Amino acid sequence: MGIIIRQSIKNSVVTYIGVAIGTLNVLFLYNKFLSTEQLGLYTALTSFPLVFAGFAHLGTPHVGVRFFNQFADSEQKHNGFFGYLILAPFMGFMTFLLVYVSLKPSFESVYSQNSPLLVNYFWVFPIITFFLIYQTILETYSKVHLRIVVPAIIREIFLKSTNSCLALLFGFHYITFNQLVLGIILAYFLAVCFLLIYIKILGKLYLRLDFSFIKKPIFKEMYLYGLWTILGGAAATALPHLEKLILPANHGGLATTAIFNVALSIGLVISIPRNAIASISDPLLAESWRNNDLEHIAEIYTKSALNLLIVGLLLFLGIWCNIDSIFQLIPNTAIYQQGKFVVLMVGLYSLFDMATGLNSEILKNSPLYKYDLGFYIIRFIILLITNLILIPIYSYNGAALAMLVSIIVYNLVKFVFIKQKLNFQPFNLSTVKVTLLGLLTYGSTLLLPVFTGSFMMLILNILIKSLYICIIFGGGVLLLNVSEDLNKVVKGLKKKFV
Repeated sequence: MGIIIRQSIKNSVVTYIGVAIGTLNVLFLYNKFLSTEQLGLYTALTSFPLVFAGFAHLGTPHVGVRFFNQFADSEQKHNGFFGYLILAPFMGFMTFLLVYVSLKPSFESVYSQNSPLLVNYFWVFPIITFFLIYQTILETYSKVHLRIVVPAIIREIFLKSTNSCLALLFGFHYITFNQLVLGIILAYFLAVCFLLIYIKILGKLYLRLDFSFIKKPIFKEMYLYGLWTILGGAAATALPHLEKLILPANHGGLATTAIFNVALSIGLVISIPRNAIASISDPLLAESWRNNDLEHIAEIYTKSALNLLIVGLLLFLGIWCNIDSIFQLIPNTAIYQQGKFVVLMVGLYSLFDMATGLNSEILKNSPLYKYDLGFYIIRFIILLITNLILIPIYSYNGAALAMLVSIIVYNLVKFVFIKQKLNFQPFNLSTVKVTLLGLLTYGSTLLLPVFTGSFMMLILNILIKSLYICIIFGGGVLLLNVSEDLNKVVKGLKKKFV
């Protein structure tokens, strides 16, 4: 777990800086300078292309992670694998574009009544989709070389800082809203350029094209895997954004999308460590499966579940115990505080997903990968059905409840499947200790005094509760020594700074 811990810590630091910038954008800058409809459109501009890209890239990022080790040879320029990664999704994008254009009348009929602003920017979505596809492909290529930090800087800091600048320029009337949208497009284009430069600096920009592998048996396996992941991988990509596609079509339109997105942004802060650990673990799990190192896989499964539960509970407690003060700090409190219970359900969604460990990463890199992709499709169907039922009734709260229901069913099914097929399970006595410690910490925070009034009182509330949670929960985890990895990290930091 050494390289996983080091890369994940670096990636988490970068990601949390990105979260801070993103929080500034969504909760303050965009919230202050954009109307709820404009903020809803901004949400769509960052969500719709992600869903489209999930289908258009033809599963190439997943193929890249799974099969790179079988092509890796620097002297042979990885046998033309980089060329394959570039050309395959281009074919997928052109196919997507033809379908997208043909469905324009349907797009207009779905969104014109409640979200006419979406229809006005119909042509922006495929442009961003194109750049997003290649951003994802280039990040994948960096990831298989165990380089995730610089791509994270480009994704989390550059793109979000650019959005901050655009929001300020718009807010102070230096640019129009149309120019703000064009600025977002330019930012995605530059992100792709920066990734290409980074790969060139690494000395891995191999432009050699070699399609001799098409005649080899491995091509059939890659082809079938790619086809399967078009469904499963696209469903996985669409899952976090499905609500944002459905909400604008219902009563309230882009305004309800904005409320949901603000609350979602707060709740999803909890899930960041999982994304970091999963990103660096993917190629290592693929290598372990190739070597049939089941002991290492089981170790990653158990340790990831425990460490993610600890970090997830710490973040969940910090956010939920301070949620009223957090909403009081953001502009337009009366509007966006309506999403309070969205934060709760999204927080529980993130926590449950983290507590069950890297189950998807283990399955999708194993010979049982088809089952994992099948589970994704089942989860997608559950989420789609519950959204279609709950959103018309409960709006954004219904969307959050649908997310929670789908993640619980999905992870319970995977837990049972992995236990039966592989005889792995991630829980132990330490899991129980951490859970009880989290409940004890939450209950005791209810006894803390609450200060009302000025801005400084709100900040004081947050600081007191956050410090208390860190001392009681964080200190308790270290004293009980439930995680060897976390204790080693803390000891290492003490040696450096004490």
